[in-house]
Amino acid sequence: MNPRKHKPELLNFTTKALAHFKHMVSMQGKENKVKLGVKKMGCNGYAYYFEFTSRANKSDHKISVDSLDFFVPSDSINVIKGSQVDFTIEGLNQGIKFINPNASAVCGCGESFTVKDEKPSPESVAAEKKN
Repeated sequence: MNPRKHKPELLNFTTKALAHFKHMVSMQGKENKVKLGVKKMGCNGYAYYFEFTSRANKSDHKISVDSLDFFVPSDSINVIKGSQVDFTIEGLNQGIKFINPNASAVCGCGESFTVKDEKPSPESVAAEKKN
């Protein structure tokens, strides 16, 4: 399968991201699948996460791309739907980067974001006023 042509409705993975995940999965042993999604946290509402797993939960959405299995928790789907998952190297920093069309604001440190049409938490409003 050509990852460039794989543009599903839920997530699109760049060739660099797939290569990174393949390398990381090869070092995991039994936990040869990737779960990725969002958690409520940070100063702006949500933060991305990924972890290696051996199986999915019943409610997880499965995506298979280029012989890799990815699982997205059902409560993360609406927040990350349509995102591109990339692997970037910027100076000394490298890592997975989500390009999310649903994100309306990103916090100053870049670790958390707010989703369009969702009201920010009182904590994020207070943090923004301090800046």
